[in-house]
Amino acid sequence: MASRRTEVTELATAVGMLGFLSPMQALERKPKALTEVEAVTWERFVESADKPQFRIDFAGAYRNGQVFMAAKDGLRGRPPLIIEWKGSHRSPGQDQLPVDLRVDHVYLVSCKYASKILLNASASSLFGTNTEIRDWYDHVAPKEHQALYDIVRKELGLKEFLPPFVGDLARHHRDELKTGLANRDWSQECSDAYSQLVGAVGRGTSEIWRESLRSKRQKEAMLWRMLRIGSAPYFVLGSSRSGSIRLRVTTPWDWRRRFEFRDMEIWAGDAGQPTVNWRGTVKDHLSSVDIAVDGHIEIRWSHGRFAQPPEAKVYLDTPHGDVPGYVHLSGTTSERLTL
Repeated sequence: MASRRTEVTELATAVGMLGFLSPMQALERKPKALTEVEAVTWERFVESADKPQFRIDFAGAYRNGQVFMAAKDGLRGRPPLIIEWKGSHRSPGQDQLPVDLRVDHVYLVSCKYASKILLNASASSLFGTNTEIRDWYDHVAPKEHQALYDIVRKELGLKEFLPPFVGDLARHHRDELKTGLANRDWSQECSDAYSQLVGAVGRGTSEIWRESLRSKRQKEAMLWRMLRIGSAPYFVLGSSRSGSIRLRVTTPWDWRRRFEFRDMEIWAGDAGQPTVNWRGTVKDHLSSVDIAVDGHIEIRWSHGRFAQPPEAKVYLDTPHGDVPGYVHLSGTTSERLTL
């Protein structure tokens, strides 16, 4: 469902930019300007657009495309000659700009519908270790990690099939654990051990991260990284619970012309899974007031408990429109869409 919804919103945003008189006209045939979309994908998109569970998503995304075409910061009323869809393709390299559409080889667009996730990264790269850590839990909380593994291994009756030490888990071992833990709640003993792991990972990670960000310049660069402020400007079109999102994300050069970095705070969270909270504080030169940007990072297994080593997911808790460096599109209204 999630991938189909992503496909609908991204392609609807694209066709909304092309100046059709109505959505029905836009869906009659695949536009020549829309590239990197195979025939089977287009047919699936057209079919999904009229399904009840996707109608609101389609309408909101299509409207965002229309607004982007009309916006002074966007296409200024000129239908594009080419829209390239990224689809499921992953760009090489690390922490690339979150681009889903490239318009006329110039305009980069990120489609962000009902998602607060800014970045998925390996924990070791995000928290500043000099080497790649295979399993962050084992690195930052080895005692608690091993204790939980011992209990799980015993309760699943897999002592003969799994290695005694959690650090020795291979891919096929993790597949065995994933299968054994699927649709199975933690026992009380597992819950207690997991709570100990959550606390240890949160505290240990926050300490390591603070230690890696000693200078003001390092903290500022990290805030830019988490907010996905990079070397090229791009646009965010999407929606949240409070309404539509139509923003231009500036570059560090633009950012420093308007804002001054103050500080970045880091502390362990108390959520139900390993969490680190962060807050960046900047001064707005126009208003001469300090602005806080809040977020958190969940350090969690990917695709299920023990299924893969944990990864770091960066979330934005401040509304997108209130983030320094995120600028509302000019030439658009501030109406809120109820999606």
